[in-house]
Amino acid sequence: MGKWIVDFKGRNHSMAIKLNFLWNDKNIFIMDNHRAALWCWIQSIKEGQPLNVFHVDRHFDALFSAQDYAHFPHDDFESMDIEDYLACGYDNDFFAVTPLFRWDNYLGLFIEKYREQISGWAFATHGKGSAPKDISYAVYEPWEFPSAISDLTGKWIFNLDLDYFFGRMGNGQMERLFTDVYIRDFAKSLRVALDSGVIGILTVSLSPECAAGWDGAEKALHNLTQGLDIDFCLPK
Repeated sequence: MGKWIVDFKGRNHSMAIKLNFLWNDKNIFIMDNHRAALWCWIQSIKEGQPLNVFHVDRHFDALFSAQDYAHFPHDDFESMDIEDYLACGYDNDFFAVTPLFRWDNYLGLFIEKYREQISGWAFATHGKGSAPKDISYAVYEPWEFPSAISDLTGKWIFNLDLDYFFGRMGNGQMERLFTDVYIRDFAKSLRVALDSGVIGILTVSLSPECAAGWDGAEKALHNLTQGLDIDFCLPK
């Protein structure tokens, strides 16, 4: 039975700095954008075993700046609750407080802090955003799924943004690129890897601003949850 870690606030804009919900069922976390993903991974990091990270997203999400990292709460980070994590920020010349963990930089901060504890990295993206620096990583294309998931060995953090399944068409509109069957089969492979322990934690983001709005993101999510065999949908 799942639980709300951050109660659903409605189908609002999330963008880089808001979080409208965070839901958890065992080792699956679902949110409207990935700025909370790093917090969700903390328990896996605490275990101290070798880990790998697989990032599937339209964007790399690996923006890094020394200014952000200088404000990283190193001393008490791994004991933070979600409220304290989301509240992390610092003053600058443009905003009263710049949130530290955002949807474009959380992975860049994670790489900088935990790179020595991660054995392998894999990325499947559309090449958007800031790519990771100073790490070697495997690159996967859409046609390599779902077998790419089935072939995994070791222990993995799997980070999936539903905007991977969308693209901007010639008319400027964001539309789904992949069928219902593709997404369900993708999710079924995730389910097998979760059940076998190969995927230790799965974080899923809807990213409605990049996935044809809330309606488009939720339709893709419905196929994903069917394949994962979990009972989750957002309140009406």
